[in-house]
Amino acid sequence: MGKHEAVAEPRKKHTWLWIFLALLVAAGCYAGWFFTKAPSQQKNPGNSAVTDPDKNPSDPGSPLSGNGSADPGQSTGDPEDPDAPKVSDGSGRQMKKGYYTILLAGTTDDYNTDTLMLCSVDSVNKKINIVSINRDTQIDVKSNNKKINAAYGRAGEEAMCADVTEITGVPVNFYVVVNMNSFKEIVDLIGGVQYDVPIDMVHYDPDPKFDINLKKGDQLLDGVKALQFVRFRSTSENDFGRVNRQKDFLIAAMKQVMAKFSVTQIKDYIEIVNQNLKTNMTVQEMVWFYLNVVKSLDFDEDVHCDTLPYSSTGYYNSVSYVYLSPAQVVEFVNEYLNPYVDDITEDDVHIPHYKD
Repeated sequence: MGKHEAVAEPRKKHTWLWIFLALLVAAGCYAGWFFTKAPSQQKNPGNSAVTDPDKNPSDPGSPLSGNGSADPGQSTGDPEDPDAPKVSDGSGRQMKKGYYTILLAGTTDDYNTDTLMLCSVDSVNKKINIVSINRDTQIDVKSNNKKINAAYGRAGEEAMCADVTEITGVPVNFYVVVNMNSFKEIVDLIGGVQYDVPIDMVHYDPDPKFDINLKKGDQLLDGVKALQFVRFRSTSENDFGRVNRQKDFLIAAMKQVMAKFSVTQIKDYIEIVNQNLKTNMTVQEMVWFYLNVVKSLDFDEDVHCDTLPYSSTGYYNSVSYVYLSPAQVVEFVNEYLNPYVDDITEDDVHIPHYKD
């Protein structure tokens, strides 16, 4: 018995060692799975039922043109690959594999969105399209202010997503609403953005904190100057020129964030995000997009920026609007933003046209 007892104790220790190692392996596998598991394509606030008190099914006036949203229908599958796995957005309509949409919005007053960009992320082919939506774009609500930039303040981020879906037919998987204070802090965190300012930019505002005074030329923009640059619109182009400058600056900033990003800064980024950003994207999903898409991008080749086409501008109740054309929007969306296997049609969009 003594002999057997002498060997029993080491075996017991080895058993616990193997259990500990197995737990470490399991934990490592879980961590790997956690950060490599693709986000769901069904997460879709812009295509869900959203209670919006100002939505306009019974406004006494009626649009001069535009058609109502239709049932998105049921996809029959990819005719080029009948064996491809069927991915649905939750409505039964088949989506392209690994294709996501993200709505980026920037606000300085937590009501109006000065910046509104709808992005498509093709994680399979590693391509991103960024499409700016003019803030004066008219949407169909019973509010006196029918501009899309008021959607966020009027009824919240999910209603904002729903309004974007109405005019584009594109479901929104994720939204990110950025308070411009965080924009300044992030620019400062990466040490500024080197950028060639195309013209002298000067604007004196009744509120001095909104003053803009930038000189033309290649220079390092800190957070305050960067915010001045993306806000400036005092040119003949007005919002249209500002939208183009914002897209160019976003790409320049993204390049430099990637070049200067350090793991040691993650804590600082998280603090800024928690304080100044609203999103339905989890940390795991953010890390997944970084590791599986953004990290390997060639920003000059793989990122395309454009503006949602419009047909005209005009007035309704003495308020200026940008008017969309269903035909133009559908053609553009199918080329750059469509997450579905089948084409989006004019029956999938609801574009009003209220005019005096």
